[in-house]
Amino acid sequence: MITVREIDPHDEQAFDAWYAVLRAGAVADREVPLVFSHQATANSLRSDNPIKTRLPVAAFDGERVVGAMLFEYYLKNDLDAVIVEIDVLPAERRQGIGTALWGWARSKAASLGRTIYQAELAVPDGFTPETWPGSLFAAKLGFVVEHVEDHLVVPLPYEHRVELEPLEGYELISWAGPCPEEYLPVYADLRSAMARDVPIGGMSREPKVWTADELRQLEERTARSYQALVVLARTLDGRPAGYTVMYLPLTDPDNVQQLDTLVLRDDRGHNLGAHLKAANLAQLAEHRTTQKWLHTWTAETNGAMQKVNARFGFVAREKNVECELELPAPTLRPAARAVVLDPEDRILLLRFEFADGHAVWAPPGGGVEAEESLPQALARELAEEIGIEPPADAPHLWHQVTVADGHAAGFDGVTNDYFLVRTDAFDPAGSMSVEELQAENVHGHRWWTFEEIQSHRGPEYLSPRTLPVLLSRLRDDGPPAEPVFIGL
Repeated sequence: MITVREIDPHDEQAFDAWYAVLRAGAVADREVPLVFSHQATANSLRSDNPIKTRLPVAAFDGERVVGAMLFEYYLKNDLDAVIVEIDVLPAERRQGIGTALWGWARSKAASLGRTIYQAELAVPDGFTPETWPGSLFAAKLGFVVEHVEDHLVVPLPYEHRVELEPLEGYELISWAGPCPEEYLPVYADLRSAMARDVPIGGMSREPKVWTADELRQLEERTARSYQALVVLARTLDGRPAGYTVMYLPLTDPDNVQQLDTLVLRDDRGHNLGAHLKAANLAQLAEHRTTQKWLHTWTAETNGAMQKVNARFGFVAREKNVECELELPAPTLRPAARAVVLDPEDRILLLRFEFADGHAVWAPPGGGVEAEESLPQALARELAEEIGIEPPADAPHLWHQVTVADGHAAGFDGVTNDYFLVRTDAFDPAGSMSVEELQAENVHGHRWWTFEEIQSHRGPEYLSPRTLPVLLSRLRDDGPPAEPVFIGL
């Protein structure tokens, strides 16, 4: 049984297992893959980021991680969108693991009120977006290709000779590490100009407007994993004209990234892009250690930069394919449920049987009726199903969102809010008759020990699927300060 849950990036064992699968899936069948290193990924996920939230999510087969997802969303722009990367161990593909991760992504996006899904796929030589496994999976989900870039590489140490005519009317300013304070406002403006200028095809993306403070915060986060090598161009009277930046990793012995290269429109036609790259390569020669490859990305439609990159010996080795999918906001049936625990930490579950033959053990509770609050619905449902009254201040444990067919007639899915109810052991007997309960698919109940929950392997499902992990955390840490999001 595949279960999906967010992992704690500070839990080294869980993070290591998640990253190993993410990397294995990402590099499979690629000759020159660029995947963020273990330490760079850890640094990113373990630090606060006021611009973007990044969540590591794992698919488990029992206790074994078999799929990994990075789920991201911006906090100040692109407020309708989420970014999803899904990787599955090659030997485990076509077993529903990617689909299970996608289900979690849909549920999380629904909880955020976001309806646009974005993904980037690296398609290596020998494949096309129509034949690459990742592309086929994305197309099956409904993603549409909106933008394509060439992923270009050149070997290091850099030995390609480029003859450049003298640069007239401009000066180049270089630095390694954080931007000098005197250039920070100009550099922020240039980064904003790059966000406006970069080709994005049909992707739904708002240009990021950088402030000096935000850029400084970005530099501080980046410096944990990379040394920035920057060249800024300006006219002789001090007007900014362009820039380029490389990221030299501190923890990846093989790869360097050249990201932005921008020449402002009024300054094009002076060979400035080539001079910026040449100066950046000179910086790299000074600071490089063992790295073997320099990577950059250029839109297929960006003819001017394609020519510059070809002049410097860059060769396209992959296609970077950006895809997008927009889905209507799902209609979800709200429900309130109780995690009923006795003094021995046994949990009371009801057995739900359905027409298709499958059975689920789930906490008591049910749908919220019109005009009801969650506590009111919880009290009514528990009185009807098991005959107890919850406390008015029952701790709110978990918020579950499931976007999937078959969970509630007339809805695209359900939300379940779970509350902790501690009570003495009792024989459930609510106001509803056996026949009335069966009409709602309830066919009995059972008290489960903690050990029985932990060892359960089916064939009946537990709901939530991650109930063993959730109960373990509840027992160890007590109720959370805020409800924990969970998927199916």
